[in-house]
Amino acid sequence: MLTSPEPKGLVPFTAESLELIKNHIAKKCNEEHEEEDLKPSWGLEAGKKLPFAYGTLPQGTVSEPLEDVDPYYYVKRNTFMVLNRNRVIFRFNAVSILCTLSPLSSLRRAVIKVLVHPLFRLLILISVLTDSILMCMSNLPEWILAVENTLLGIYTFEILVKVIARGIWAGSFSFLGDLWNWLDFSVTLFELITRSSPLSSLPMFKTIRTLRILKIIPLNHGLQSIVVTLVQCLKKLLGAIALALFFLTVSSLFGMGLFMGNLKHKCVRWPQEDGNDVMYNGTGSQYHILERENFYYMEGARYALLCGNKTDAGLCPEGYMCVKEGSNPDNGFTSFDNFGWALLAMFRLMTQDYPELLYHQILYASGKIYMIFFVLISFWFAFYMASLFLGILTMAYEQEKQRASEESRDMDSKCHQTVKEFEEEHEGAEMETTQIEMKKRSPTSINTTLDILEDTALGHKEEPETSRKECPLCWYKFTKTCFIWKCSPCWIKLNEFADRIITHPLFDLFLVICIILNICFLALEHFPMSEELMSLLAIGNLVFIGIYTIEMILKIIAMHPYGYFQISWHIFDSILVVLGLTEMLLADIEEITVFILVPLIFIKLGKYAPPFKNLMRILGRALVALKDLVLLVSIFIYFSAVFGMKLFGRSYKDCVCHVDQDCQRQRWHMSDFLHAYVTVFRILCGEWIETLWECMEVAGEAWCIPFYMMVILIGNLLILYLFVALVSSFASYDATTEVSKEAKNLQLAVAWIKMVINCVLLKILCKEKTVSTEATDQTCDPSVKENISGHTLSELSNTQTFLRYKDQSSGTEKTPVTESESQSLIASPSVSETVPIASGESDIENLDNKETRSKSANGSSKEKMKQSSSSECSTVDIAISEEEEMVYEHEKSKLHKNGYERKSSAGQVSRESRNGKIWRNIRKTCCKIVENSWFECFIGLVTLLCTGTLALEDIYIDQRKTIKIFLEYGDMIFAYIFILEMLLKWVAYGFKAYFSNNWYKLDFMVVIVLCLSLIGKTREDLNPLASIKFLRALRVLSQFERMKVRQI
Repeated sequence: MLTSPEPKGLVPFTAESLELIKNHIAKKCNEEHEEEDLKPSWGLEAGKKLPFAYGTLPQGTVSEPLEDVDPYYYVKRNTFMVLNRNRVIFRFNAVSILCTLSPLSSLRRAVIKVLVHPLFRLLILISVLTDSILMCMSNLPEWILAVENTLLGIYTFEILVKVIARGIWAGSFSFLGDLWNWLDFSVTLFELITRSSPLSSLPMFKTIRTLRILKIIPLNHGLQSIVVTLVQCLKKLLGAIALALFFLTVSSLFGMGLFMGNLKHKCVRWPQEDGNDVMYNGTGSQYHILERENFYYMEGARYALLCGNKTDAGLCPEGYMCVKEGSNPDNGFTSFDNFGWALLAMFRLMTQDYPELLYHQILYASGKIYMIFFVLISFWFAFYMASLFLGILTMAYEQEKQRASEESRDMDSKCHQTVKEFEEEHEGAEMETTQIEMKKRSPTSINTTLDILEDTALGHKEEPETSRKECPLCWYKFTKTCFIWKCSPCWIKLNEFADRIITHPLFDLFLVICIILNICFLALEHFPMSEELMSLLAIGNLVFIGIYTIEMILKIIAMHPYGYFQISWHIFDSILVVLGLTEMLLADIEEITVFILVPLIFIKLGKYAPPFKNLMRILGRALVALKDLVLLVSIFIYFSAVFGMKLFGRSYKDCVCHVDQDCQRQRWHMSDFLHAYVTVFRILCGEWIETLWECMEVAGEAWCIPFYMMVILIGNLLILYLFVALVSSFASYDATTEVSKEAKNLQLAVAWIKMVINCVLLKILCKEKTVSTEATDQTCDPSVKENISGHTLSELSNTQTFLRYKDQSSGTEKTPVTESESQSLIASPSVSETVPIASGESDIENLDNKETRSKSANGSSKEKMKQSSSSECSTVDIAISEEEEMVYEHEKSKLHKNGYERKSSAGQVSRESRNGKIWRNIRKTCCKIVENSWFECFIGLVTLLCTGTLALEDIYIDQRKTIKIFLEYGDMIFAYIFILEMLLKWVAYGFKAYFSNNWYKLDFMVVIVLCLSLIGKTREDLNPLASIKFLRALRVLSQFERMKVRQI
């Protein structure tokens, strides 16, 4: 019975191994249930490199048959493996089924050595690349035929080597067990047949040879694994593909039923009643034969004007009649006359390629009501189905990514275990050999042997560190001597001076300003330019290049050349300086293209923006990780271009008169590789229908439609998968990245400038404040009581706040306010109720949120709340803002300084309380009105009606007098309602609260728009003001936004 050993080492494949495999095949049926749990290891797949956990390859194991280290293949697939010198795994079937030599055969072993050798693989790759380059060339010289025959011989030799080494049919690792070998064998055999027959001149047989380009995929394991992954994704997309085909079929049948034959309706010149107008054919006979001169053409139009016999369809001009004659538009390729053309039209709508032309054609021929059909089709296919495909691809990619990460973790854990076992075995073997040597040697050499053992152990510890070095020690000594400058004390002082300059924050700020100015100077270039501007730009360019050069020199002096060129941004700066200096040197030389520095200089700003640097880093890593996928997309585009050139190149040359009357080749064709490549790129960008019409004109529908469908479907699948992979890689973007030194210096310089400006402003303002404070202090002392008694309630705040002046004052001096006086001040709670609405219950958003959060977070928040400032309709206490708290502290210090207390007579308090109560009741009433649900529903209905009336205004409004008068009165009513609403909210919330809400600001703007539009209707010179009334539709946003916030 064949066991499933753990992969602990590399064992040569011998006759005993082959006998075990044969015995296992004989007993396979009885042991099948025991082997169901085995799965292939992800890190030991064929084509991958053997993990380094298996240690270095022992001598005699390279290019020799070995027992498979993966139990799955060794037990279930009965294979052996071969490793080349690059540790790449190759698997072969060990059993002989059909023309397969034994693994012990010397011929098979020799051929296997040839197959697994890296030079053989490199030879095949070079041959395929050479053949691919020759395919894209036209008008080749005669000696190229010898090169092609040589390449064909190399391909034939490769097939023979694979057949002998792998066997014709011996399992999944045989020659015919790989589909890529089927393709290679078919192309080679077909090419051998056509080389010796007259069929080689036919374009179709030349096209089959282009499949050789796809041979690059199996030569690269990364490309091959991506193709396997895409096939798995395609299996998951089968349901969505079936759904898309079903809806395409149904919509095509609907289109046939609705528009069959309608696109042949044209405006034809028709004889008048007097019979003078007669239509003639090309021979001059009097028949109603419709030719080009009998159709009506719009000026500059290529096709005849379409029309329809329905009321909302297109109408013919006078003297013409709508008749169903002639061919369909776009050379007969756009129609719904049969299922095939209807399916192509629906596929065109699904991909949204030039859909507006098809809309216009159908609306002219069938009527405007059918716009609903196109809206539904476009929404369903262009949005829903596209989202479905993208979602399935994203899910498949995430599953594949998760599976790969899990397998890599498992492989890493196994590798760590294997490494530990190897290290233990290696150390044990070394200890044994050392003890044997010690016994053989004399006693005097024991100490020396112990030293050797210690050196050996230390060498093993230091081995990982020395293995990381990529260069020898002499190179590092040369670098330290030549590129790290520490020559003399004077140079060290210069180094320190340059370091202080480049690390100063103002230096980075100066560089940023120079970069921005340089970009502005470069953006001023245009054609033609005056001499003054050209000289100004030239001088500016010299100045900026000089600044960048000085920056580079200072940084090289401060950091030494070795440290300077270790930073990628500094390398980029040096490239900019070299390009700028080169441009200056070549400025006087004609016919020399100058370097375009605008995008490069703009990128130079990136090092001062950490998010930009992080995004660039992530994008670079994503492109490196997805290099195989990008290469696969490039190979597909190249293959499609060569395939199209070989298939349609001659047709575009021979049948060019079918497309153009002057027999001039159009811009989009496939006669050469460059135009074919651009055409394929245009197809992948979504613009394919126009080039398809021209292709069908010159080559027919049988070849053009399949080729275009292949490019569209496979190309979009690859591009979508690449898009999903890029988006998934950007998911690792972390906005909280470490800020670079340059960015920190820039922020510090800006902070310094702000601080200087604030200090200057504070000094100026403080002088004015001191003067005004002294004047007020001189005038306030004699008449304290009158000023206090004359204050309004809003100025005095509430009584409780005033009492806190007394309670929280220092105990050295007590205020002489008696208890009766304090009770009289707080006898009426209406005295201090100055704000009837609390922010927490109104519609006002983001009003004093910062202050409320900061106050509620403290334990002393209750002391900073106005206890009596809430109205009866409010349950939320209003927090004191930071400005009010500052005023409170200022007034408190002033009271203590001047030594007076606040007093007020009973008559004055009662008079103020009566006025305050009336005003409070008015505001409370307005608050209840504007916050009533019925009022809000009424305003919402008026808003919808106001917006809906805008749809009734068109260019024919002057002809409909009744509707025009109705709209004018409606505008007046809407304006009055919105003005009334605004006034109510002003009273209820106050100006500050009202204009602190962005939605209320929008409502206020709409009211202004309504008033201006009404004013514009009164005078003719103000008519432009009436056109801004369409901005009142923005009022709907405020209503819906507020409803949405309330539901949340």
